[in-house]
Amino acid sequence: MSISLKTDDKSILSVLLYQFLSEKSAYFSFKEFNKVVRDNFISRNDFKFWFDRFSSGKLDEEDDNLSISDMKSILSDDKHRLGACIFFETLKEKKSSIEKPNAEKISDAHSRLCKVIDIDFSEFSFWFNRFIGGNLKLKDYEFSDLPLEIVEKVVENLDYFGRSAFRKVSKNIRKIVDDAQMNVDFLRIKIAETNTAIGFNSINPIRYYEHCGRCYISRGSREREMKDRKHWDLAKNELKIILNLQKFTIDTLKIQFTCFTDRFGRILKSLDNKLHVRHLFLSSDLVHPLEDILPCLKPEILETISVNTFFFCPYVIKRLMGMDQWKKARNLEIYGTLCGFEPTESVLHFENITFYVLRMINDEELAQIKKILLGSSQIKTFCIDVSIRGRIDWNVMEEGLGPLIPGDDGIRRLVSRHKQQFYEIKEEEKSVKFVRKTYY
Repeated sequence: MSISLKTDDKSILSVLLYQFLSEKSAYFSFKEFNKVVRDNFISRNDFKFWFDRFSSGKLDEEDDNLSISDMKSILSDDKHRLGACIFFETLKEKKSSIEKPNAEKISDAHSRLCKVIDIDFSEFSFWFNRFIGGNLKLKDYEFSDLPLEIVEKVVENLDYFGRSAFRKVSKNIRKIVDDAQMNVDFLRIKIAETNTAIGFNSINPIRYYEHCGRCYISRGSREREMKDRKHWDLAKNELKIILNLQKFTIDTLKIQFTCFTDRFGRILKSLDNKLHVRHLFLSSDLVHPLEDILPCLKPEILETISVNTFFFCPYVIKRLMGMDQWKKARNLEIYGTLCGFEPTESVLHFENITFYVLRMINDEELAQIKKILLGSSQIKTFCIDVSIRGRIDWNVMEEGLGPLIPGDDGIRRLVSRHKQQFYEIKEEEKSVKFVRKTYY
């Protein structure tokens, strides 16, 4: 807000009160005010009216028996009123016919003001020079002056690392950041014995790692040593902040373990709320971490479970079968091997299943697949992909699944136990897909 002694009622009234507290008469004050401001837009009678009101201890109609000390506090405690008084003293010096250095002008004006209002000289000097220079604003807008909805919009357009830096500004900003909606397409967490990486979408990840007994943080080309710290302690704190964000949605969460550890599981168990994740991808030598991760995801949100592992342990699969997250997910992707994937009942509820295998599957595994396909009324597509290594051997496929003789249209089919349905087999060099169809 700008100060004006012609149009701003609050500024005008503040100066009149300041003149009254300077123990000047209404007549003298009237002459002084109009000499400085000019135009005589306030009459002598108006001055007398206000001076009489001040004398009776009133500023506004609701005020009653204000003391001189109360009135001085009204001016000193309100930045706008105080600014109006400094501005008035600045105008007096600016329009004075006596030539003197600027420093002397500031000193004289400060001395007059201090008879009524106690103000530090450096603060007074700042405002005096500001007004002399023509800047009549009481203050420039700062970030903290912005409306809450604007600050929230700013936060929503920051990536996580921008938010992380911004939340350190103040407690109020931290609360705004932590309460703001944050949607990411991709969150990747890689945990190894001596390093941890956290990445969002396509931006450079932040890495915490140890090398030669020292701890470092790096992102892009920037690297900083963290003395007397352990990399996992730093990574753990960052992960807790990220995963505890109240309005945090993740389209794809990819977690990669290159060592066997329950570190991440302990973080998940400490979270206040379940995570909003649509697609989960786990890469680990063992499937065991899935037991810690799945219970911490919202079952009504999770759609896809992707696992890259050497083998599935039957007793782990049985425990997963009891989880709502496993039961409600619609898509299953397995990277690695089918060996040990039992019981087959654990996957019958999925709508789309894809196995990315490292070699051509054998008769035992094909029998397992046939059992799954014929036993499910939910599966819409079932794909076997050997593009990582190898190609589809149709002799092996027919030995394991039974005769797959093409029909008149040249398409192979696997007949379902459900009489009105069958699986149409789509062949490619390195993959085969079973697509559920219905007889019409």
